[in-house]
Amino acid sequence: MNAILPVPAANAAILKNNKILLTRRSAQIREAGKWCLPGGHVELGEKWYSAMVREVFEETGLTVLSGQILGLYSDPLLTTTPTPYYGEKSGQFVVATYLVTHFSGEIKPNHEVDAWGWFSVEQLPAPMLRSHPVRIQDAFQYQGVPFVR
Repeated sequence: MNAILPVPAANAAILKNNKILLTRRSAQIREAGKWCLPGGHVELGEKWYSAMVREVFEETGLTVLSGQILGLYSDPLLTTTPTPYYGEKSGQFVVATYLVTHFSGEIKPNHEVDAWGWFSVEQLPAPMLRSHPVRIQDAFQYQGVPFVR
């Protein structure tokens, strides 16, 4: 296996009417055409929560009004890129996922997103980023205690 570089990231499980908001990655983004939760990298000097709020706005146009930690995800079998991501190194995403049920605005995808939709847990789209189904399941099963996976 290649050397692995940890990559801090944040995303949001946005729920409304017992459905979750998913976005499809555009051709300009790594793993194009795959469905995922809105989110992305934590920038230098940025907190995970702030990164989630920024990424949700950038990718969807929605403003997060409040969110709570759903879980921390770092399982290398799910979060390590299958091919080198940084030069010769693979990236292992260490992700804080937030549960968001209070938001405002209208969805306006940007160049990173070519489609979006609200999905029930029984009818998730495919293909999907391999690490996201567990986070989606966790969002629908959340009972107030964050998951650590």
